[in-house]
Amino acid sequence: MTKSLQREFSQNVGSTFFTQVLRVALSVAKAAIIARWLGPEGKGMLALALLVPGMLGLFLSGGIGTANVYYVGSRRLDVSTLTANSIGFALLAAFVGFGVVLASAAAGWLEVVVRGVPTWIVLIAMLGFPTGLLNGFFSTILQGLQRIVTLNLINLFQSTLTLLLTILFVIEFQLGLLGALLASLGSGVFGLIVFGTILNRQGGVFSPRWSYPVMRSTLSFGLKGHIGNVLQFFNYRLDTFIVNYFIGAAGVGIYSVAVALAELLWHLPNAVAFVIFPKAAASRPEEMNVFTPRVFLITLVLTALGALCLTLVGRPIIEFVFSSAFVDAYVPMLVLLPGVVLLGGAKVLTNEIAGRGYPHYNSVNSGVALVLTVVLDLVLIPRYGVRGAALASTLAYTAMFFAAIGFYLTVSRRASGASPVQMSTQ
Repeated sequence: MTKSLQREFSQNVGSTFFTQVLRVALSVAKAAIIARWLGPEGKGMLALALLVPGMLGLFLSGGIGTANVYYVGSRRLDVSTLTANSIGFALLAAFVGFGVVLASAAAGWLEVVVRGVPTWIVLIAMLGFPTGLLNGFFSTILQGLQRIVTLNLINLFQSTLTLLLTILFVIEFQLGLLGALLASLGSGVFGLIVFGTILNRQGGVFSPRWSYPVMRSTLSFGLKGHIGNVLQFFNYRLDTFIVNYFIGAAGVGIYSVAVALAELLWHLPNAVAFVIFPKAAASRPEEMNVFTPRVFLITLVLTALGALCLTLVGRPIIEFVFSSAFVDAYVPMLVLLPGVVLLGGAKVLTNEIAGRGYPHYNSVNSGVALVLTVVLDLVLIPRYGVRGAALASTLAYTAMFFAAIGFYLTVSRRASGASPVQMSTQ
């Protein structure tokens, strides 16, 4: 790989990392406004209302975003085909999603799932469901084109706009919960317009197209990795429910602080993984066999240094930000750090082999880790409390790390010209 390409990769990773950091800062500012102007109840209602389209998006996206990155990056499908396919799939998913919500509301299930949240609030939040899907699909097309800096700027502008609209609707117009929802909807529409404008210049087609060969191929590829993403979501968060069952809400509060601090270390690995996915799709396997191990080691070392820094300053940060009432989160955070560092390295490898056309390895890894996490949680949490939850996660993350290395070695040995994905769009 030439020095110019290495420089471009480093710039893309740096751009993504700093964008993530700035977006976290903007998110904290928005959360502070919502907490102060809406209070605990209003903040909780907003979180629950947005959880409905968020969870539906997680399940109904079908892995189309993953397929978009791979197919446009490997030049197996063009931008016009993928934009039309994305719109067609988003319309189908929106139809199913709204149907589920309306049926749940009619049957009274919605009141059980999001207890205390008026149905009209959930329906307003659902208005952002199709725009959220399309934003996600269009952003992955740009990711596949390796327009990383452009994509980061759009994401940053969206986060900034969300904060500004929250200030306008919640503070200035005093619209309360409705204002917070309108801010979220407004930033989503803005993002969709910007994505559409940029993709239009790349040849995007914005009328829905339901081509069976294209839909079949993108779903077939995307679902292989999508199942892993869903399993990974539960792997990250299921332990919270188990902690609540055995220890109670106070234990969840302590554990959530430990998790939030430890997962700050994932910003760099996430940035590297985000950039290496489309690069692997667009590069020769032999080239990635040389490039990926170096990136992997550098990411692992830097993340480990971050963990060392967090070990030194973690306790003062907890006391300053969350108050001394949460100081018990420090030891669970320490227990989490080794696993978080190792999983950060695993993220680089799993995204790289997904870019080569093997996303199913991530699903296998996530499935095994989820089972391991649940078993270890049930054994360790009753005996060791929050520290047991942290230890269970670290052991599961360690297992994912070594599995990711094994999968990467398997894939890298297949450095031939044959593609794992064969398709026809005729």
